Amino acid sequence: MLTLNEQIRNDRKLAILTGAGISVPSGIPPFRGTNGLYQNADVERCLSMHFFRTHPAEFWTFYWSLFDANLLLEALPNRVHYWLKDLERAHQVTVITQNIDGLHVKAGSSQVIEVHGAFNRCICPKCASVYETRTLINEKIPHCTALSKEGKPCGTVLKPDIVLFGEAVRGLRGVEQAVSQADRLLILGTSLGVAPINFLPEYAEEFGVPTLLINDHPALQMDAIDHFVKTNFFDFDANTIRF
Repeated sequence: MLTLNEQIRNDRKLAILTGAGISVPSGIPPFRGTNGLYQNADVERCLSMHFFRTHPAEFWTFYWSLFDANLLLEALPNRVHYWLKDLERAHQVTVITQNIDGLHVKAGSSQVIEVHGAFNRCICPKCASVYETRTLINEKIPHCTALSKEGKPCGTVLKPDIVLFGEAVRGLRGVEQAVSQADRLLILGTSLGVAPINFLPEYAEEFGVPTLLINDHPALQMDAIDHFVKTNFFDFDANTIRF
């Protein structure tokens, strides 16, 4: 048996899919699962694109109550995030994350596809101006303050730059390209329960790309997983994980 670092030593290109499990050691609770934020019965309705468009005030009231903005904005990367960043010294790495916490970017990973967007940004649906969420947390209903050519404030209600229910995930073409061209697909901290990203093991299989799942429990779909290693991300160490 070889360590994780030894197993991937000769891989030139790595596609790495990450989920909420890797951010738990950073103090961020998972959104799904038994105690997840998304267990709230109103989430799919109130965190939808339709609800944002039709009830923007109620949307923002729900949004601010659902997420702990200070926690998400102040959280720091942990050893998993930094290990993925350090892989870039010897590999071409594409991180595909389902997380909205922005921790891969904070850790310094250079190629990150945030398929569900990022909590730390808001965007104007009308003029596409981008705002940092930390500058808006005291506003009940954030509005765009960008000036038009006539010098008038836009005034449009801002939208969080995360994928709402009813929206398509981001960067799917880049995700498919990264996986199809990879020497290996690593999957960390996800149960593969959310479409369409949960198709990636099967997609990798079509291109002969071996897959490795590292998680504290098996995924919902294990048929296309070549190797599964159970680990605790609080104690993650690629030099001691063996398979």
